[in-house]
Amino acid sequence: MNGKPAPIPADEIRQLVELPRGEFEALVAGLYRALGHTAQCTGEKSESGVHIVVRARSGEKWIVQCRQWRGAVGELVVRDFFATMQREQAAQGAIITTASFTAKAREWARGKPIHLYDGADFVRAMKRIHERRASSHPSHG
Repeated sequence: MNGKPAPIPADEIRQLVELPRGEFEALVAGLYRALGHTAQCTGEKSESGVHIVVRARSGEKWIVQCRQWRGAVGELVVRDFFATMQREQAAQGAIITTASFTAKAREWARGKPIHLYDGADFVRAMKRIHERRASSHPSHG
């Protein structure tokens, strides 16, 4: 094992891209809830808006932007989101995309309270939550 996570099948990412926007955002909010936070979808329709407001277990306000893209998310998107974080007075933020991030976007976010999750990261997180739930609630057969 080389320490790299197993690749995520392309059809799993494609299914996320094809979900209606509200369903993708609900999945993302559900992941935050499964991690013990409160999360509320805002219903924001614009690509660049705040799609989910999270209250962390610590009480901090976090904001999340969901991007169902096929192409890579670039630095400008991350910069704009950081400005939104400041305007919203969010302690942390996350951009969750079905695609990937450019190297410049990842570089710009480094050291800032912005978390970038690509499609593979999101699918892995969902699988971990599912496995955790399955192991804590074994089926009776």
